[in-house]
Amino acid sequence: MSLKPQMLQEQFALTQNLLPRELGDGLVLRVATVADTEPLAQLTGSVFGRDHFDAMCAAYTRDYMRADHPAISPSNVLVVEDPREHKLVSTTILIPQTWTYAGIPFGVGRPEMVATDPAYRHRGLVRAQFDVLHAWSAALGHFVQGITGIPWYYRQFEYEYALDLGGGRLCYYSNVPMLKDGESEAYHLRPLTLADIPFASALFDRDAQRSLIACPRPEWLWRHLLTGHSFDSIEYRPLQIIETLDGRAIGYLNPSRDAWSDTFPVNELSVVEGQSLRAVMPAVLRWLKTFCEEEALKQTKAIVGIYFGMGREHPVYDAIPELLPRARNPYGWYLRVADVPRFLYHIAPVLEARLARSTMAGYTGELKLDEYRRGLIIVFENGKLSHVENWQPIKHEAHAGFPPLVFLRLLFGEKSLTELCAFYPDCWAKDEAAVLLDALFPKHYSCVMPVG
Repeated sequence: MSLKPQMLQEQFALTQNLLPRELGDGLVLRVATVADTEPLAQLTGSVFGRDHFDAMCAAYTRDYMRADHPAISPSNVLVVEDPREHKLVSTTILIPQTWTYAGIPFGVGRPEMVATDPAYRHRGLVRAQFDVLHAWSAALGHFVQGITGIPWYYRQFEYEYALDLGGGRLCYYSNVPMLKDGESEAYHLRPLTLADIPFASALFDRDAQRSLIACPRPEWLWRHLLTGHSFDSIEYRPLQIIETLDGRAIGYLNPSRDAWSDTFPVNELSVVEGQSLRAVMPAVLRWLKTFCEEEALKQTKAIVGIYFGMGREHPVYDAIPELLPRARNPYGWYLRVADVPRFLYHIAPVLEARLARSTMAGYTGELKLDEYRRGLIIVFENGKLSHVENWQPIKHEAHAGFPPLVFLRLLFGEKSLTELCAFYPDCWAKDEAAVLLDALFPKHYSCVMPVG
């Protein structure tokens, strides 16, 4: 199973009405074809490399243009062509996926690989493509669009930073413990194989329960991670099984070959219940140091250590605090929710359960949120969500206020109401509304590993 069958028919039908489109200056927006594969690889490699050609991004582009990719195909890749120059000058893709909110699944459209030739920037080419991607995503029933990208830029398209992206702890090479004289490794690592998927998947699913927002990883996606990326791709991951010396699997590791500043990240690390993570980590760190040094040499990059980029919270931070001397703050996922009332209805069971456990249990009343250009009315009856609608704020009637889109940061648990009010002078809540908002939308850790 993959994501393609559920999306193609509706997407193609919508495309007939939207594309191709003349954008002015002779430029044409259209859906990509297989014949665009190498021109696209050259465009993305040049743009993402900035001062050099990024061969890893180019390889990733070739991969998602292949027919066997489970989530992407040329039909959900957009290109802007300059026929006069016989070249592609801008592109982006939509990656459909399913995330969960406290266990409740919801559809997400992820724009990615947004690239424009520098000579063609500041002409609205990305905006034109996002209009189409948002229409595609809506037609597929997605509640949310999410993108990782450069600072500020996607706020132009009604996105807001609403989830942590990365963040974690650094282990410098000098902190990696060396084997003592006469000492041998008590654990070793080997490549994760298809036969290991059930073991690793169970650990992944267990750990995902710690995260308010998560991206489930079914078997087809595990298989894609192992076999679907070419070795040169930025998405190729040398997943490892951690074993005892007698060959018993006790954990898995997901390191990345995509350098982040002067370190290589580790995106996932998990061990079975009852296994001491502190006991395992020296062997894991030594393996990672060797891996990072070899990768740095291949990529001619200056790397000083290992970045455990698994969010603000992870058991490894507690297991070896003295070996992880520096914290790195998270960046952020941009999220867009075009219909917030629809999303609130969808996650109503979570909101009602939170309310029932709070000091506002059984609440009846309405909560009016002023977002200055628009607002929301959320109504509860005996602790049950009975009505949500968009609202045009009227002076002095609101119970709480948020700058435009900032409510998303509360909704997705990225910040608490107290933190938002401290940071934004125009974020506020009346007494009862503050208690109610704290009950409905508590701050909660999230670390999402998306379909990519």
